[in-house]
Amino acid sequence: MTSRAQATLLGRMPIAECGERLVKLRSGCNGIFVDMEETSRKAQELPKGQCKVRATVALMLRKAQEHLPEGMHLKIIDGFRPLIAQKKIYLHHFRKFKRERHIGDEEAGKITDSWVSNPWKNVPPHSTGGTVDLTIADDEGNDLDMGSPVNSVSRRSLTRSRDISAKARRNRRLLIEAMTGAGFVNYENEWWHWSYGDRRWAVAKHKKAAIYGTR
Repeated sequence: MTSRAQATLLGRMPIAECGERLVKLRSGCNGIFVDMEETSRKAQELPKGQCKVRATVALMLRKAQEHLPEGMHLKIIDGFRPLIAQKKIYLHHFRKFKRERHIGDEEAGKITDSWVSNPWKNVPPHSTGGTVDLTIADDEGNDLDMGSPVNSVSRRSLTRSRDISAKARRNRRLLIEAMTGAGFVNYENEWWHWSYGDRRWAVAKHKKAAIYGTR
């Protein structure tokens, strides 16, 4: 399926909001670390070491953690992200692409849309509370080698990228097995981006509708 066809399916997927509540995750709970992206954390006035996700997602993350070998921990970089934070992040990347590539607004917008959900056009996955950005860390909280940093924009960010080391591929495989085993769906352009209940999950699982909308 082409990226354009997939985008069309996502945009057409209905949302039947189930009303499930957001809950707080705290770093260290059930072996999961939380190290939130600052823009998102501050927009919610959350203390360090906390994030919000839907209640079911919290249970699924616990299940994913149980899939990991001893001494390895899920490390959440972002969960629920309010629209104000999504807009700031979008504009940051838009201006960066425009500046670094010496391009105009239209082209910068197209490139940004391919990497960051446009909050003026779409229902951003993070705004549903069903999406998490995460990696794997050791007992000390140090990130494992995944071939590229979380939130980086490059070919190495593709989940199935061949431009990374064998070690990074093994680490990604651990993450993939843990998250898919718990019921999450990955966004293929970002190895760290996993979701449940949103439009991407609904399309991947052939559901009639997403169950999470913007909170």
